[in-house]
This record gives sequence, structure tokens and C-alpha cells, in this order.
Amino acid sequence: MDEPCSALDPTSTRRIEDTIAELRGEVTIVIVTHNMQQAQRVSDHCAFFLAAENTPGRIVESGPTAEVFGAPADPRTADYVAGRFG
Repeated sequence: MDEPCSALDPTSTRRIEDTIAELRGEVTIVIVTHNMQQAQRVSDHCAFFLAAENTPGRIVESGPTAEVFGAPADPRTADYVAGRFG
């Protein structure tokens, strides 16, 4: 899903997130989003990609969501999830 709730109101967003939670045991769901709060709420694992000018994006860090958000290994990830850039 690419930005599944970007244009939705909070009630509709909650319904989408509830549906994701219901399906998580049956299928793998991949979400691409810039919404760090939503990524933290709905994911078990996450990856942070970063692209430099004129280069394709690369994975900077990936792992269990709690670790990536709570104790990121890379300072660029820490800055992004804390909202210091992006």
C-alpha cells in the first residue's frame, strides 16, 4: 500500500489501521509511508530508505519496529524518526 491513509480523516484512518491489524496474521502487508506515527503504530518490522541527489534510494536501517524507532543504530534513522529532517 502506498500512503494508504494520506488523504483520510482520523476515523477512516483508524478503520484502515484496524483492518491491517486484522489481516496481519494471514498475509504480509507492505506499506510505503512518510507518516512515522502510522508506521510505528501498524508495523512489526520497518525499513528506512534514503536517497542522495541523483542516486537511487538505499536501505539505511531495517528491523523490528520497536528497535528502529526506539534505539536506531544509524544516526540518520534517529534524525528521521525524530522529525529532524524529512
